[in-house]
Amino acid sequence: MKLTHSLSSISSLMLRKYLQLIWYFVWALWIVSMRFPRWSRVQHLHEIQQWSTGLLRTMGMELYQERHWHTQLSVESNPLLLISNHVSWLDILVIQAIYPCYFVAKVEVKKWPVLGRLIQGCGVIFVDRSSTNSAHKMVDEVSKLLRQGYAVAGFPEGTSSQGYAVSHFHANLFEAAISCEALVQPLALRYVNPQSGVLCEAAAFVGDMGFAKSLHGVLRQPSTLINVSIGDSISPLGHSRKSLAQLCQQTVSKQLVEMRASSP
Repeated sequence: MKLTHSLSSISSLMLRKYLQLIWYFVWALWIVSMRFPRWSRVQHLHEIQQWSTGLLRTMGMELYQERHWHTQLSVESNPLLLISNHVSWLDILVIQAIYPCYFVAKVEVKKWPVLGRLIQGCGVIFVDRSSTNSAHKMVDEVSKLLRQGYAVAGFPEGTSSQGYAVSHFHANLFEAAISCEALVQPLALRYVNPQSGVLCEAAAFVGDMGFAKSLHGVLRQPSTLINVSIGDSISPLGHSRKSLAQLCQQTVSKQLVEMRASSP
């Protein structure tokens, strides 16, 4: 009897989450289609931040930052290149909720159902990592936004992982920071069970997993805590793109290790 009641509660919770998600996506599509064409870029970013925050809450995800980002990441920090370890498509929502910015994403994201269309409408910079020309174009577009005073975020690993460690950082993205003399802001993200502090592997979007399967796995979790570590910003002055990439990789890796050590 207890098992039946438990399964019924889980099903009700899942249904409620899916219904709320449908409402959020319909709302977002309407905003992107009807209002974005008339709004300024600043208004776009503010709306994306509000939507990302609400969507995370709907999915049962709670943000926890080790250093208060409203003081650590201020408007005066622009132009800023935010870089992070990459675990999931959720990372984009997390960073947007913390600090609204433009994103660099792999071109495959365009094919994602619903979310792909939304991401395109939000002015994401797409890059085909197998194409040298695409990589050069991405650097030019990121540099243009940085020079205009906007923040841009990306994942130098180029692919997602389970979240246990940080992989090699590719150097292309850092070329834009060097050319614009923009500060680089390292972030480390870790998804955990709020009760045990154990890494939540359901949040990871890895391998051949499809978006729908990943979303269902995330929604099955009663709740998830997202630990965010904000490191000290790094000046690109005196660095080559490779040395800057290496320093940032070491910094994010250290942040991740420290978060893991401090988990209950």
